[in-house]
Amino acid sequence: MLWNNETGVVIGESGIFLGKNYVKLLFPAEKIIQVYNPTLDVVYEKGKDFSHVPGTDILYVNPNSKIPVLPENAKHPDPETAILYPNEGANAIEGGPDGKLLLFSAHNFYAGKQILIDYKAVDRTVFPDNPTLKSGQLPRFTGLLKVGKDVSITLIGDSISEGLNSTKKMNCPPYAPPYIELFAQWLEKQFSVSVDLRNKAISGTGCTHAFEIEDRWLAEPTDLLVIAYGMNDFARMDAGKYRMTVQRIIDKMRNAHPDTEYLLVTSMSGNTLWKRLPAGADALFAGELKKLESQTAAIADVNSFWNDMLKQKDFYDLTGNGVNHPNDFGYRIYAKVLLDLFR
Repeated sequence: MLWNNETGVVIGESGIFLGKNYVKLLFPAEKIIQVYNPTLDVVYEKGKDFSHVPGTDILYVNPNSKIPVLPENAKHPDPETAILYPNEGANAIEGGPDGKLLLFSAHNFYAGKQILIDYKAVDRTVFPDNPTLKSGQLPRFTGLLKVGKDVSITLIGDSISEGLNSTKKMNCPPYAPPYIELFAQWLEKQFSVSVDLRNKAISGTGCTHAFEIEDRWLAEPTDLLVIAYGMNDFARMDAGKYRMTVQRIIDKMRNAHPDTEYLLVTSMSGNTLWKRLPAGADALFAGELKKLESQTAAIADVNSFWNDMLKQKDFYDLTGNGVNHPNDFGYRIYAKVLLDLFR
């Protein structure tokens, strides 16, 4: 999904030249294979458009490069000319530091400005993997997979789970799907099964909204219920109430369909410049969600893996909208956390 453990090749890592003339790679690179932008259908030239010293984790943009470069002040659009979200064609959203606006796009602005990088890492042993399922976890669902039985998966969650700002949802190249579709595709290939995927996620919602749409996820039995709220809950409730609400969702499904098992997804963190996201809330909510782990409820800890990526990458390298959505590479981060559980 993100890299090939056998060849040491990192695939399509994203970056953006925003307020700087370089992009940091996740790992030191022995060789840059390709730098490109599939949304613009452009492949950039080494030496002409970008430079890289073998063995380092920095890729530089060259003067007069064709690669898009944005100045630091682009992060804060001019209020006089900005189109504010939720207006059509918005390029800004309120809530930046000191009353400033933040650069925002509900469409493919970021996809058109970010580059993708394929490279061979110096040391493939540094590639991190996420935890697998604990012994005996999700026994029914994994049992179905092991014997090649078709499975059903239902997802409830917010706009990230709906897949907003994935290029497939935006109907622009390279048409990469949201994380849950990537996960389902991988299961089908890995276990030679068919996955009946029911994505019931709704943009803008938090965990309490699940009870308003019970007819969409509770009426029909499912083998695995994926619960992926959080981003819209950070400013609406405390972490303890979030945990109790997710537990109520599980209890509702368990009473209606005792055989269903659960995958609980912790949320990515958002833009730390955005004041609508309380500082540190993502980690607190992830910690509370982990308390619900059991034999029939596994944790897909996107939050920890995402924040590990941010130790090396800039948030703007991974965002699809500038504040709280991933880009295609970010959706692949989500997918990797889920599929690693079933390695």
